[in-house]
Amino acid sequence: GELSISRQTIEPERLVSEVASLYQIESQRKNISLVLDVVPNLASVEVDPVRMTQVLTNILDNALRHTPDGGQIILAAKQTEAHIEISVHDSGPGLPPEDLERIFERFYRTDSSRQRDEGLLGGSGLGLAIARSIVLAHGGQLTAETAAANGLKVIVSLPIK
Repeated sequence: GELSISRQTIEPERLVSEVASLYQIESQRKNISLVLDVVPNLASVEVDPVRMTQVLTNILDNALRHTPDGGQIILAAKQTEAHIEISVHDSGPGLPPEDLERIFERFYRTDSSRQRDEGLLGGSGLGLAIARSIVLAHGGQLTAETAAANGLKVIVSLPIK
């Protein structure tokens, strides 16, 4: 209840491209291909752009941390009937199914190969828990899916305005 949100009507394409621009240099430095896959003419969403940027940067920070040299991160946006889905799909090691839902819990860190020196969330175990709180405060959902050796895909689903 302490999360302040200042909603504005925004175009998802703009949000995604602005966030991607923040990661161009870092991804090049790590020899990781950052690919934008945005469907044109998406419906607007009513969100706090600062908070949604925070959500996407938390997710992208994790993706960069766990994507190997020469790997790829796809930042995508598409529209379903009632939602805009923004996803981050990395080519890292992925997660076992039992860890998928737990990665959004406060202080949870996996024991899988995604945990490196810094851990899944850079040490604190709060990044994705905070991201989920922000998305839920916007009436959306934050989910993750993985396939063996196919990386992790984190999906932000936001209601269309």
